[in-house]
Amino acid sequence: MIIKARDLYTQSLNFTIVSDDVTLGQSTVQYEVRRYVDTRNLTRVSSFVVTCTQRLVLPNANPFLPDGDQIAGFFGYPALLTNKICLTDPNEIIETMTLIDYSPKTLNTSVTSSQSNMNSTSSTISQQYSSGSSTAQTNSYGTSSSLGFSGSMSLSSFGFSDSMSSSTDDSSSSETSSGTTQGNAIDNGAQYSSASSMAIKDWGSYAQLDSGNTIPTWIWGQEYPWNLIQFRYEDNNENIILPDYVVDRLYDGTQVYPPSELSQFGVNFVSKAAWLVTPKAGVAGAEQISFQHTLTYCTATHQLLDSALVASIDTLAPIVYPPTGTTPTLLDLPVLALDPIGMSNGAALVGFVPGQFDVAPTSGAAFAITAESNLMLVRGSGFTDIMTTDFSEGAVQMTLYFKLLESSGNISLSLKHWVNTGGTCELAIVINGTTSITKYVNAPEAGSGGDNVLVVPLRCKDFTSVDYCDFLQFGLNTVTLTLTSTSSPAATYTLQAMAVG
Repeated sequence: MIIKARDLYTQSLNFTIVSDDVTLGQSTVQYEVRRYVDTRNLTRVSSFVVTCTQRLVLPNANPFLPDGDQIAGFFGYPALLTNKICLTDPNEIIETMTLIDYSPKTLNTSVTSSQSNMNSTSSTISQQYSSGSSTAQTNSYGTSSSLGFSGSMSLSSFGFSDSMSSSTDDSSSSETSSGTTQGNAIDNGAQYSSASSMAIKDWGSYAQLDSGNTIPTWIWGQEYPWNLIQFRYEDNNENIILPDYVVDRLYDGTQVYPPSELSQFGVNFVSKAAWLVTPKAGVAGAEQISFQHTLTYCTATHQLLDSALVASIDTLAPIVYPPTGTTPTLLDLPVLALDPIGMSNGAALVGFVPGQFDVAPTSGAAFAITAESNLMLVRGSGFTDIMTTDFSEGAVQMTLYFKLLESSGNISLSLKHWVNTGGTCELAIVINGTTSITKYVNAPEAGSGGDNVLVVPLRCKDFTSVDYCDFLQFGLNTVTLTLTSTSSPAATYTLQAMAVG
């Protein structure tokens, strides 16, 4: 089984390129969304990097035939096209939008060849010889003398003593040395290198931007043997005006030469662009954008008429996707940008504290909050204050969004909540739109006691457990919570935190 982590951030579509009920080719588009916390300018702005990659496949309507029949012309082959990608804002939720990258920028016909030669020789001569003599001599001598006398006289009880000593040391040293160093070394080297490369493209691509620097357009066209980007203007007979050197490439007076190989077989081009999108503040659940793709397609023909080469271009009406009047594909930015749970990034935890909401709940209005780890998104309505309700605004509804890439670990939904004024609340839980579970909440706040934490298994792989279940799936999972009061008067309910993991 192959699962790509990158697919969790991607929405793709395929559409057929049709003009006047004629199928011209196919297009594959992929939109990728990543959350980006912009901390430039000493601020913190939650933004999204949106990348669009579009592939165009336009084969030649006239299949290539490997025969040797005489040919009087080549008809209706792909020759020139423009492709525009426009990011649109149907719900008017974008505060700023900046095009940060696009490719290709320029690709045109080129021939490159390089060659280098290097030859080097080095020679080093070093002579080393050692000889010498050393003489050292040391002389030392010394003298020492001592004199002493002592005595006593009992009559007068008088005594004395006296001593004297002297010492002398001396030495002398002399040393003489000489030496000579001489040696021989020879080093010779030679090196030769040669390299050559060649790249030939018979089509060219050029990108241009609109004045707002947000909409890129690519111009793809054949450049050899006939450059349609340069020579596409008609005379009074609606024939293309070609210089003589281009005519010589297409017809030598006897034979009509074909267009480029891409024009003969068909083209397969890829365009890519990325935007930095920052939604407006206070938007909950409507952070959706869409794209519009516009393709202008031209086919070319060159043939012999009355022994003369004539060339023409047929420009089809612009092809727009999605077609005018149809509903565009909407990209839910926060949902697409979520990271998956279980890739060494821990559980998805949301603490409902002021300052961390994307849109804070007030008087039953819609709210939204994204986990700091970007592992879970919670959207809902019905709270009269910061995650507290007396049900005066009706039932509370919340939807949790999270993604999974693995299927082995046990996963549970945990809610830390309580009732403030007594009574009972009913909590209806729907997992991925199929499984329904009902729980009841009647425990008051008890200083973070166990009664304030509700644990609902979403996946338990223990066969011996009564909680064995697996309600989850690869990719995006949703859990919908509906909370109502079943007592009279209505209970007051507070939700402090929730976690999935």
